[in-house]
Amino acid sequence: MRAATATTTRRGISGLPLLRQAPEFLALFVVVTVPLVFGAVHPIVEGAYVAVILVGLGGWLLYALPSPPVEGLSWRRLAVPAILMLYAAFQSLPLPLDLVAILSPARAERVAMVNTLAGGRQTMAPLGDNGIIGLQTAIFILALMVLFLALTALLRRDGRFPGFLLYGIAAVGLAEGLYGLLQVMNPGIGMLWLGINSPEAHGTIIYRNQYAALLNICWPLAIAGALTHSETAAASPGSVARSRRLSRSLSHLPPQVPIFFFAAGVMILAVLFSLSRGGILAMVTVSALLNVLLPLSGRTRLLATVAIVAFIGVYGSMLGMDGILARFGTIGDSGAERLHIYQASLPLLFDHWLTGIGVDAYKLLSGVYLKGFPDNVLFDRVHNEYLETAIELGLPMAALFFCWLVAGVWAIGRRLTAPVPADAAAQKTRIVGTAAFCALLGFLVHGLVDFGWRLPANSVYAVTLLALISWSLAGLQTDRQPGGKEETTAVEG
Repeated sequence: MRAATATTTRRGISGLPLLRQAPEFLALFVVVTVPLVFGAVHPIVEGAYVAVILVGLGGWLLYALPSPPVEGLSWRRLAVPAILMLYAAFQSLPLPLDLVAILSPARAERVAMVNTLAGGRQTMAPLGDNGIIGLQTAIFILALMVLFLALTALLRRDGRFPGFLLYGIAAVGLAEGLYGLLQVMNPGIGMLWLGINSPEAHGTIIYRNQYAALLNICWPLAIAGALTHSETAAASPGSVARSRRLSRSLSHLPPQVPIFFFAAGVMILAVLFSLSRGGILAMVTVSALLNVLLPLSGRTRLLATVAIVAFIGVYGSMLGMDGILARFGTIGDSGAERLHIYQASLPLLFDHWLTGIGVDAYKLLSGVYLKGFPDNVLFDRVHNEYLETAIELGLPMAALFFCWLVAGVWAIGRRLTAPVPADAAAQKTRIVGTAAFCALLGFLVHGLVDFGWRLPANSVYAVTLLALISWSLAGLQTDRQPGGKEETTAVEG
């Protein structure tokens, strides 16, 4: 009798429209607002979003179990992130110095020197040199996993939610792009309540490299939003383009198509004027991948490319391209300096190859290990996410993470490029998944020369890309199966 009453109560509450839509509103709130206050880089802001995700979306997931959208999730995909989360927490736990001396002799030597110089009697120490950040990072990784599960379940539950997500991300990218271009034209407006010293696009993000990484995630999804509203893109490649004249196709374009393309053009322009060379190179990489992988006719590719290039050329010439060209003129010197940082950081990796130095501990040790730099210059980042991850986590954990990335990219690429049904819903689903996949690849490529992963907002958006890819692959799989439901693949809104 008690079980029956609980079941009835649950069904009654879930039937209320507002309560049923609450998870969608909460997820959109996180995605849309997380970049606004410096990309949630401040620990208090980051902690607030972590609480919203864990309590709000995590509570909904526990409440929804075992509903059909949650049952379809592959929990094995989260095994490696869960291991990394536990390891980051383990690096923060105090251990006996004798055990630390076995696992990380260099770390034990530093603790012993502190005891000698300060006259201390410290007998316990964590493996990581920045222990509290390790715990904070572990909780943040947990929040990212919960966000991925919640977004994936919501994308499968509501056929309108993918469209809402595309609109939200495009709106964020457009706002950040316009704000950045205004900073280029008038640096005096600053960045929120902070000042800007030079005419560079920052938006609401402090570091221009992280700003460019965020926009390189957003603009491919704006392109996907335009193409999913285009009748030409919704059909099989070449079929409609061959049967209709270009002028007729343009006359029947929905208003969402030019709006999405305008948003993408603004974001691309803002990436250029961020003067982030890594961001610009990543943008070119994403553009090339989209041209190769998107299931579009040649005419549609040409039209979209010409429209965006013309937009960038006209407005870029008005703002002036001299700063961009000058920035790339110094790429040789900057590249040599980056290589010097990489080489000087290798002793950190060799001394801590097994356990790592701990999350966000590079800035604490770089002043001691990096040689050949001015005494008044302190590097808090390696400017290479892969090398810094290996230094922080050690080679075994870093290798596990990198193998997981490579295997995931390979598997996603094979599935997205496999033949799909020629119906409009399948094509739209594939367009969204392919755009998200290309944006994610650009994000990973950008990590070779910058530290965009370290911004909480960028991590949230990378997880959002993974959720869109997962939804897209699930939708394509549903379409291949007899009796698959069309609403799982449709992009509405």
